Amino acid sequence: MVTDRNFQFRILVFAPFGKDAVLIREVLESSGVAAQVVKEPAELGRCIQEGADAAIITEESLDDETTSYLGQCIAAQPPWSDFPVIILTGGGASTPSTEMAVRARAALGNLSLLERPVRPATLLSVVRTASRARARQYEICEQLAELKQTHLALQEANNRLETLVEERTSALRKLSAHLLRAQDDERRRMARELHDGLGQSLAAAQINLGLIDIPAGAVGERFLAEARQLVGRAVSDIRTLSYLLHPPLLEEAGFFSAVQWYIDGFSKRSGINVTLELPSKLGRMPDVVELTLFRVVQEGLINVHRHSGSQHVDIRIERDETRIIVRLKDYGKGLPLNLLERFRKTGCGAGVGLSGMRERVKELGGEFVVESDETGTLLTVIAPQTITPAGNNSRPRSNEPIQVLERAV
Repeated sequence: MVTDRNFQFRILVFAPFGKDAVLIREVLESSGVAAQVVKEPAELGRCIQEGADAAIITEESLDDETTSYLGQCIAAQPPWSDFPVIILTGGGASTPSTEMAVRARAALGNLSLLERPVRPATLLSVVRTASRARARQYEICEQLAELKQTHLALQEANNRLETLVEERTSALRKLSAHLLRAQDDERRRMARELHDGLGQSLAAAQINLGLIDIPAGAVGERFLAEARQLVGRAVSDIRTLSYLLHPPLLEEAGFFSAVQWYIDGFSKRSGINVTLELPSKLGRMPDVVELTLFRVVQEGLINVHRHSGSQHVDIRIERDETRIIVRLKDYGKGLPLNLLERFRKTGCGAGVGLSGMRERVKELGGEFVVESDETGTLLTVIAPQTITPAGNNSRPRSNEPIQVLERAV
């Protein structure tokens, strides 16, 4: 179908018998309407596809075969097209051809019947109405084409933006993973400095205080006892802080021993009852997996203590040949729905702790799921046991049985 507005549209005249075609063309052209006489149905069908305003057809030329063919030509036009067909009927009597044309209205589409003899003014009026309607259809076609181009341009722009967002998201995720690794390294360094530096100095001071001998009943004996007690408490606090920053048990004995140690201390410090269910198969995993799972449990329990109001937490750990699953369930007030939905969509909005846990797990190629309602919150982490993430040189651990070390705190 021709849609160029510079194309010279015209009225097709299919009247193969008598002088109707000549008379109709003279009437139309005398009023400035372009007309083209066609002699065969095939020519009429081709001209319809090439572009025309309307077709004037005499009823005697519409046998069953011609009507079916023209109906197929019109049906093959684009969805926006509603090609006008004007049929000139006989002199007032209803003929089989007229009845067939009426019955074929759906096949021929936009059908109008004019009874002969037709006055020139009436014919021109009907033709111009059909021509204006057809011109409007072409305008709609052009608008649809413009809308399609606009849609394609918007889609292309959207694709570019999505690509850019994916690139930026990937860069931010790498930066986040780098920052988390740097944070763990800094925690390890601080723990070592506290334990080996300040902790050792205080321990030496505590020993020196113990060597001081003050006679019984002296005034300074009470102050010396208090000093010994304060230094002893400082040594204990620094040791606890050092172990919380980066527990040596995690490197020495593995995740399962470290998490038991941490839960015991957390319950004593917070008063929150924590039940821990471990898998039957205990063994080492890659360093990065053990550290990630430990931080998830640590941050999850801290969130429970700070925000949920729950007095009980259930932690269940399962593992198979390839995955380890950690579920942490509290029975507090739960997360607000708007924050939960935002976190699920964007990974942020529910606090730094959850976002950090999510990024740690995603860096491993695992899944981090948060479910929450008025009955509490469930954190589920599914992580691979055997895949070491790119850019991390953690070594895989053997599956030797864990030897629980003596706790220092």
